[in-house]
Amino acid sequence: MRDGEVGDWYTNYYDPIIEYNHKVSMRPDGSGSFFWGNYDKFLMVLGLAPQRKDVAHQFFNSAVECFGWRSLEPAVEPPGNPRATLYGLAFAREFGDDAIFAKLKPVAEAQHEPTLDPETLEFTWGFGLNEAHPRGQFNASAAMVESISEGAWWRLFNEPNLRKFIDPTVYGVDFPTVCLSQAIYDEVRCTLVVATDAGVPAAWGKPTTFRVTNVNPQACTVIADGEKSDDWREVDGDIEISTTVGEHTFLVRLA
Repeated sequence: MRDGEVGDWYTNYYDPIIEYNHKVSMRPDGSGSFFWGNYDKFLMVLGLAPQRKDVAHQFFNSAVECFGWRSLEPAVEPPGNPRATLYGLAFAREFGDDAIFAKLKPVAEAQHEPTLDPETLEFTWGFGLNEAHPRGQFNASAAMVESISEGAWWRLFNEPNLRKFIDPTVYGVDFPTVCLSQAIYDEVRCTLVVATDAGVPAAWGKPTTFRVTNVNPQACTVIADGEKSDDWREVDGDIEISTTVGEHTFLVRLA
C-alpha cells in the first residue's frame, strides 16, 4: 500500500530460507503473477476483510477488473474451475456489489450443476466434474455464496455470537438422517425453537432423538407440533427429546 493505493504486486508468501517471494500481480491485465494469478487476490480478501475491509475491497476490485467483470461482455468460467466465480459471488455479497453478483449468478446456475439427491435429499454442486463424491472445497465455497450477506464475513470475526456457548443448544442430531431447518433461542420468551426437516425418505417415521444442553431439566416444558409433550427425559443434566424422522417443530420453554 502506498498513499492508500494498492501497488503493482504483493507478497503472498515469503520464504526466508531460499529468499523467494511468491508474488501476485495487482496489474489490471494480471501480468507479472508468479503464483495463482488473479484468483489469488480473492484469498487475500478472505483474510483481509475481517481486519482491513478497505484494503480487502481494493483487492476485490482489482480481481474484478482483471477478470473483465465490469465490461459488458458475459462472464466466462473455465470448465472445471469455479474458484473465481465462487469467490467473486461471495465477496460481491460481502461488499454489497449487486452488479457483479447479478453478472456471475447466471454463470453459476448454468455451470455449477446444482443437484438434489432424491434418495438422501442432500443438495450439492457437481461442477460438471463427474466425480463419485461432490468436491468438498468447491461445495463449501458454493454454500458460502448461498448463506452470506453484506458485511457477514466481517461480522463473523468482529461481532461473534458468543452467547451460543451459554444459551440452550441442540446437539446429538442423527444427521444426515435428520437435519434441522431451524434452531434459535428466543431470549425474551426463554424459548428454544427447533424444527426438523422431512429427513431421508427411506427413514421417514422411524424413531430418532436429539438433545438440548444449557438447560435446567427440572424447569423445562417441551411443546411438540403444538402439543405439550412428555416424550423426553433427563440425561447427564441435559434433556433428550424423542421424535420420529419427519417435519416437526419443538418449543423448549425454560420457565
